[in-house]
Amino acid sequence: MANGRMAIRMAAVLALVLAMVVGNPALSGACACGAFVANDKLDAVQETALVELTGRTESITLAVQARSEATQAAFLMPVPARARFEMADGELFAELDRISRPDVEVRRVTVDGEGGAPPGSAPGATVVDHVEIGPYEVAQLAGSDATAVTQWLGDNDFTLPTALGGALAPYLAEGWLVVAVRLAPTSGSLASGLPPMRLTFETDTPVYPMRLSATAERRQPLRLYVLADHRTDVSNPAPEGAAPELTFAGEVRPDPQYPTLSAALTGPRFLTRYDAELSPELITDDIRFTRSATDEPHRELVIVTEYVRSPWPDPAVLLILTALALAAGAVVIVRRRSAKRDAPTKP
Repeated sequence: MANGRMAIRMAAVLALVLAMVVGNPALSGACACGAFVANDKLDAVQETALVELTGRTESITLAVQARSEATQAAFLMPVPARARFEMADGELFAELDRISRPDVEVRRVTVDGEGGAPPGSAPGATVVDHVEIGPYEVAQLAGSDATAVTQWLGDNDFTLPTALGGALAPYLAEGWLVVAVRLAPTSGSLASGLPPMRLTFETDTPVYPMRLSATAERRQPLRLYVLADHRTDVSNPAPEGAAPELTFAGEVRPDPQYPTLSAALTGPRFLTRYDAELSPELITDDIRFTRSATDEPHRELVIVTEYVRSPWPDPAVLLILTALALAAGAVVIVRRRSAKRDAPTKP
């Protein structure tokens, strides 16, 4: 009896986790680490993530600023092993931004003019965990193939676009799980972004999932922080395009100025930051992490050019005025000499 009640409860909870608005076809949008399905158009404006590497344990803290009026949405993220889900403090990314902020050099240029899964679901699909935290309800789904997982999601009113369902296949073939998160924003829409979330799992090969982003419709902006024992190199998920750009590398220690980050530090660690804007059609792999050959610090230098209005007239005007002044001076000199020659001689 207890097992029956548990099965009924799990079925009800997971149906709620993945339910979309009945009668409204879901719209999809991919971000760099996963994918959204929403009841209104959703555009990722900026995705920011912190990857923490400690031995075999990897944690991904994720914040997505989205431009959307959607009131219901779900988020999918493949992970290589069963994950622990938690809420995260958004202040973390504000602190990381202050720590890694580029140096700014202002150069002034003078110009002329103005400047300026329940029992009985599809075979091969199994719900391995569920949790309710804050505004999120989360299910972790394991499947032997993409068809079974896609069917399970469809049976729970979670409509996956064909391309996105196909993009899950390589992950499932490698034995990964799919984390499905129901987003219930308290603001009534997703216009103000998503509350930061944190996933922790075990892995022998640190990775930031990217392959689902190949199904996106527009370029994917990403800011990726890596916190590890040493400076970290990242692979390029879009080999035919520009690689993520290193913008900061340096040691961080517990500091009262950064209380949120300091709470996660037991001693000095190395923070590396990369920024990228990736073309979906070029994405073929995940981001993978390796130790850099050096722990040399790095901070990006941003040169800001300010155009200011010149206090002097246009150069052409200056040349004309100078020529006129010289001509006028020459006339005065000639007249003075003529006056001296014409002057009467004293007896």
